[in-house]
Amino acid sequence: MPNVHIGQGGQDPRRDGEINLFVSPEAEGRSWYDGGKRVIFVNGMANSGSDHATSARALSLLQGCPVIGVFNRSDGFWGDIGQCLTDKAVLSSAQSGSFQMWKLALDAAYLVARQTRPGLTKIDFVGSLIADNPATHSLYNLLTSMPENRMRATRIFCHSQGNLVTSNALTAVALALGEDAISGLHVNSFGSPCRYWPSGLRHEQRAFTFDPVTWLDLNAGLEFDKVGFVAGHGFLLYLEHDAEFTVNRFRFGGWGMTANMNEEGLADYCVQIGNNPPRIKGIFERLMDAHWSDSDDVAHYYVEKMRRRHDAVMRQLASADASLIRLLIRALDEGYTTDGEYAEMAYLNGLL
Repeated sequence: MPNVHIGQGGQDPRRDGEINLFVSPEAEGRSWYDGGKRVIFVNGMANSGSDHATSARALSLLQGCPVIGVFNRSDGFWGDIGQCLTDKAVLSSAQSGSFQMWKLALDAAYLVARQTRPGLTKIDFVGSLIADNPATHSLYNLLTSMPENRMRATRIFCHSQGNLVTSNALTAVALALGEDAISGLHVNSFGSPCRYWPSGLRHEQRAFTFDPVTWLDLNAGLEFDKVGFVAGHGFLLYLEHDAEFTVNRFRFGGWGMTANMNEEGLADYCVQIGNNPPRIKGIFERLMDAHWSDSDDVAHYYVEKMRRRHDAVMRQLASADASLIRLLIRALDEGYTTDGEYAEMAYLNGLL
């Protein structure tokens, strides 16, 4: 397995492909902060080392855990554009339907290479094919250094050009270890220009309607979480709209009008978030502000599921932020209140 060095100081990176661990000082030490959890972040084009570190710490706050940052260093505007074009072409045919042909050809080339280098591993051989992009190579080495079950449980957050880096790294992992190695791995895309991804991923894509970088994807459709009326592309701007993106993932409509809301689906998503009161609170504040008529039903589903399956986590949320519990009570009490909603309100009041 590759030997991967992860810097622990949280310093601004300098080298392309440098890997560091970042922690939000606002989140560290909070009762809901999970220091044992890790997510990976890959930045986009035109980012300095300071930009990368700031984004990674903001993601650490949102996710409530440390972030492993893989630095995609900028080579200037035109240099980044050139690398984007190269990255889009590197493994696009393997990602767009010819994976098995690529794998057969790669396996044959690897056997030939082994004749002159008997100790050559397949991981190192495939890694050499993507070594021209240090960020892609570093992410590939980081992933292949993990046990496969841990790699599949990893969550990757990638912004802009970082999506191309991530897509190529994951395709290389699949070529080296097989498609099952990345099956179910969770990728979170922000402002992505990447058209092709290897199959088998759990993939959430977030795009501002008027972010021109996302138009390069050419696949934008209902599978994207969209937010309109925002002209921008920066990762921090995307994070600021996390609650709106999350809610929009479960609603169908446009121009501020909601034709349908998958209320139970949104509640299930909130349950999966677990003990992260700031993020849960942001989602319900968004519901109360913009989707008042759906907020009580989402709250009902959410509280009922948490009470029945995750009572201990619900009590942790209440202990960490009583204002979240009061917000849920207010959501349940809005409009016509059913007997079931009164029952969940009584449960929540018992937590205060």
